[in-house]
Amino acid sequence: MEAKQTQVERLVWSARSGQFVTTGGPMTTDAATLETVADRLWVPHGRFLKGPVPWLWIVVAAALPGKALLIGLCLWRLAGAMKCKTVSLGNADLRPLGIDRASKSRALRALEGAGLIEVARERGRFPKVTLRETPAPQPHQRT
Repeated sequence: MEAKQTQVERLVWSARSGQFVTTGGPMTTDAATLETVADRLWVPHGRFLKGPVPWLWIVVAAALPGKALLIGLCLWRLAGAMKCKTVSLGNADLRPLGIDRASKSRALRALEGAGLIEVARERGRFPKVTLRETPAPQPHQRT
């Protein structure tokens, strides 16, 4: 039985932009190969957390609700891999950890509120997150 051939857009990883970019040409492959490749894409083989990650940053993030610390560590991993303090946080980066869009959004707001990150949001785009080395001072709240 012959496999069904499919044309797909060819993408390659660009370390400069930190994302997949088109090569401008299609490629032909069979559906079985695509399924096999897709299954392997999200597996975190060889990933690591590159430091140093400031201990105060971790302590403050650990006190935040939900998945904030876990999202924060993902941000530090991406920043280390990209060699840049500003990264684009896609949903696929969090898929291996079982984190959905809503949890990601809540965690980013908590990290931002604690002064650990700055977030640039643009409709229809993944957020651009800039890591701060030390938490930004927060104004004192009256209780």
